[in-house]
Amino acid sequence: VIFMMVNHLSNHFVNVPQLGHERSNRASSFSRMLSDTQQESNTSAIIMYLPTKDTVYSGGIGYQTVYAEYTSYSTEEDPVVRIKGQDSDGEFDFTCHINDIDPKQASYAEMCALFGHLQKTGQTPPEANSLVHFNVLPHGINTGKVTQKLNYMNEIDKMTTSKMFSQPNQTEAECLLKMYQNFINMKKENLS
Repeated sequence: VIFMMVNHLSNHFVNVPQLGHERSNRASSFSRMLSDTQQESNTSAIIMYLPTKDTVYSGGIGYQTVYAEYTSYSTEEDPVVRIKGQDSDGEFDFTCHINDIDPKQASYAEMCALFGHLQKTGQTPPEANSLVHFNVLPHGINTGKVTQKLNYMNEIDKMTTSKMFSQPNQTEAECLLKMYQNFINMKKENLS
């Protein structure tokens, strides 16, 4: 597997400025070797996008990646994100309204966008600051294919009481459950 850092605006390798001629030669030599390796290799590349001010989420699980960013027509009332990445079947790219995401029937890619949006807009519970790990899902939940829809609320809820997981995982699950439930409740209130 080849890892590449890509500038999301141009989808080209990122050129890192180098201070000296020797470094520049090494960088171009490395880029050439990386390019040659990719052409000769039968393995697939994993592309991670560099974050910008509009980035909501950038990460991955195993060989699957997710990158989400606000679109140019996104507003505070109607946040819209472009979600792209790679799952076990190849590349994906779609646009999604954050307010349309239902954690009871969402893909991991959509949950990443929702989690990033809630973080970026200050909607994470205060107790999240004291957690060692706080991410889209607690450790131990199988995401499967990142574009497959699952009931993540149910999976997180099961983790809060399961004896198979440590107390820190259960605490993280409770915090995430609270955050996603607050999001669901706010959507219901806005519809009334």
